[in-house]
Amino acid sequence: MAAPGLLGGWYDVESTPPLHRFLVLFMSIRFKLRSRSAILLLIFTSALGGQTRNNGTAAGGSLRLHFNNAQELQRAGKLNEAAEQYRVFLADALGELAIGYSNVQDYTLAAPLFDEALTLEPNSPSLLLSYTRTALVLGDLAHAKTLATEFIQRFPADRERLAQAHQILGRILLKLNRTQEARKELETAVALDPTFPNGYDLAVACLDLDDEKCAVQIFGEMQKSFGDTPELHLAIARAYADSDFQPRAVPEFRRAIEENPHMPGVHYLLGAVLLATNDEQGGEAEFKKELIISPHDSMTYTALGRIAANRHNYSEAETYLKKAISFGPESPDAYLFLGQIYFTTNRPADAETALRRCVELTTDASRNRYQVQQAHFMLGRIMTQKGQQDAARAEMKIAQELANRTLAQDKSKLAGLMDAGGAEEIQAPPDANTTSSLVVKADPQALHKVESLREQIKLPVADSYNNLGAIAATNSDYSNAVKYFEHAFVWNPSLDGLDYNWGRAAFAGALFGDAVMPLSRYVGAHPDDAGARSVLGISQFMIGNYRGCIEVLEPVIGKTDLASQVEYVYAESMIKTGRIATGAERLSALEKSHPEIPDVHRSLGEALAQQGDKPRALEELHTAIKLSPGDAESHYDLGKMQMDSGDTAAATPELEQAVRLSPNNEKFHEELARAYTAAHREADAQREMEIYNMLHARTQSSTPPPRSANPEH
Repeated sequence: MAAPGLLGGWYDVESTPPLHRFLVLFMSIRFKLRSRSAILLLIFTSALGGQTRNNGTAAGGSLRLHFNNAQELQRAGKLNEAAEQYRVFLADALGELAIGYSNVQDYTLAAPLFDEALTLEPNSPSLLLSYTRTALVLGDLAHAKTLATEFIQRFPADRERLAQAHQILGRILLKLNRTQEARKELETAVALDPTFPNGYDLAVACLDLDDEKCAVQIFGEMQKSFGDTPELHLAIARAYADSDFQPRAVPEFRRAIEENPHMPGVHYLLGAVLLATNDEQGGEAEFKKELIISPHDSMTYTALGRIAANRHNYSEAETYLKKAISFGPESPDAYLFLGQIYFTTNRPADAETALRRCVELTTDASRNRYQVQQAHFMLGRIMTQKGQQDAARAEMKIAQELANRTLAQDKSKLAGLMDAGGAEEIQAPPDANTTSSLVVKADPQALHKVESLREQIKLPVADSYNNLGAIAATNSDYSNAVKYFEHAFVWNPSLDGLDYNWGRAAFAGALFGDAVMPLSRYVGAHPDDAGARSVLGISQFMIGNYRGCIEVLEPVIGKTDLASQVEYVYAESMIKTGRIATGAERLSALEKSHPEIPDVHRSLGEALAQQGDKPRALEELHTAIKLSPGDAESHYDLGKMQMDSGDTAAATPELEQAVRLSPNNEKFHEELARAYTAAHREADAQREMEIYNMLHARTQSSTPPPRSANPEH
C-alpha cells in the first residue's frame, strides 16, 4: 500500500516491521525498588539489521531521496548515518508542512512543526528564516524578534538570507514602534542585498519617521532600477496612502491607472484616499469606476453606501450596503454601517441584528482602527433604551477599551502595510476580489493542499520516528528513544510494534511513567504476552499504582514462570493495598526460593511487623541489612521498629546510618529527631528537625503531580 501523490512509489506501510521480529539484545537493567537496587535480566528487542525491505530506486525530490537513503543505510547496518538521513527527511517534511500551515494563517499548527523541524536540524538557515517570517506575519512578534536575532548571530556568512533576516527584524521593530532601530535594520538589509522588498520597506520606515525626503529619494531610485510599471506605482501609492503624506498617493494611483486602466482595485484605493482627503465627490467617482472593472467588489459597495449615508440618502445607502453583504457576507464593515443607518432611522431591532452580526464577524478587533468600537457603543445605547442596564454597561465598557486601543495603534499603522504584500507582490497584478480588502482569509485550495500533504507524509514520518527511536534505544539513549516513539504515535497510532518498542525503551531507561501507557495498549492487544505484562506490572509498581500492578499481573500469576522481581512486586503490591496476610505469605514463599534478595527480606519484615510478629520482623530486617549493608530503607525500618518498641539506644545508630546513606530523605531526619528527643539530645533533635523542615519545604515546592492517575501509597 503506497502513499499517494507527492510521496507515491517510495513509501510502503510494511517497510518497517515491529521490533520483536529482529535482533534480540540481552540487557542488564539496574533499577530501584523503593530505593533499593535489584538486577533485572530483560530481553530487549531492537529493529535494526534488515528492518526495511527494498522499495525500488528513489525517484525525484529531496524528501524521497533522504528517506530512501535512510532505509538503505539502515539495511546496511550503518545506523548512525541512517539516523542522520531520517532526521534530515523529517526536518524537510515538517518544515514544508509548517510553511503550508503558515500560508493558511494557522500559526498554532505551524509553530510546533517549525520547532520540531529545528530540533531535528538545528543548523538549517532556511528553516529558521521561514519560521521567523511566519512568526512575524502571524503576529508572534516577541518570538519573531528572538528568531531573527538568532539568525543574524548564527549565520553572518549567508549574505542573501542575512539581508532577509535584517529586513524581517526591521519589520518587527516597526510594529513595536521602535522606528529608529527598524530603520537601521532595513538600511543594513538594503546594503547587503538591494532588492525591491528591502528598498520598499526602508522607504516605508522613512515615512513612519516623517522623513518624506528619504522616502521620495528611495522610491525615485527604485523606479530607475526596476522600471516604470503600474504595479510599482501602485505599491508606492499604497505606502503614501498609509502615511501622513497621503496627497502624494494620488498622482501615483493615477499613473498606475494611466498605464493599466483595467487594473482591479486601483480605483477603489484612489477613491479611498480622495475620501480621506475630503474629496467625497472625487472618491465617489472612482468607486463607480471600480465597479465597472470589479462589479462584485464588496468593499466598493460598502464605500458607496457610506457616502450615501453621509448625505442622508438612507434608501440608496441601504441598497449599496445590502449588495456589499451579498458579495462579501463574511465582512463586518457593511453590517456596521447598515446598523448605523437603522439606528439613525429609529429601527432599533434591525440595528441590533446588524450590529451583533458585525461584532460576530470581527475576528480581529483592531480591524480598521478598532471600528467595531462603534458597534459596541451603539449596542450600549440600544440596550439602555430597552432598559437592560447591565448589558448596556458591558457594551459601553468594551467600547471605551477599544477606543483607548485605537490611539495606541495609530503610530504603527505603516508597519501593517508590509503585511499587505505591497513590496513583494509588485510583479503580479492584484486580485479583483481582494485588493480592496485587508482581511486575510484561508484559501480553501491552499488549505486542501496542506491537508493533503499532511496525509501523504504521515506514514513515512511515523516510520522515520519509529526507526530513530529503535536506533536511539540500541545506543542506550532511552530518553530520546521515548521522545521519538511519542512522535511516531502522533503521526500513526496504529503503527505495528510501536507500543511494544516505546514501552520497552521507557522501561529500560527507568522512565516507568512513560512506559505505562504504551505497554497498557500493547497488553490490551496481546493479553497472553506474559513478558509484556511483567514489564507493565513492574512499571505500575514503580510509579506507586499498586492496584494497577495487581490487575496487570493477576492473569499470569501462578500460571507461568515469572521472574523473581515480578513475583516480588506483586506480593509487595498486595501488602500496599491492605492484603497483608496474603502478601506476606507470598513473600515467605519467595524468600525460600530466593533467599539472596534483600528486598524480599525487608518487605517481609515490614509485613510481619504489621501483623505484630516483632521477633521475626527484626530477624528479617537484620538479614536484609546483612545482604545489603548500604540499603538505607532497611536501616530505617529496623530503627523505627526499635523505636516503636522503646529501644532508643538500639534504634539511634540504625537511624543515623540511614541518614548517612540517604541524607536527603526527610522522613529519615524526622525519625532520627524523635530518637534524639527520646534520648534527651535536644540540640541534635533540633538540628534534625530543621533539616527535615528544609527538605519538606523543598519537596512541597518542587514535586510534580504524580504520573499515575490513581497512585496508591
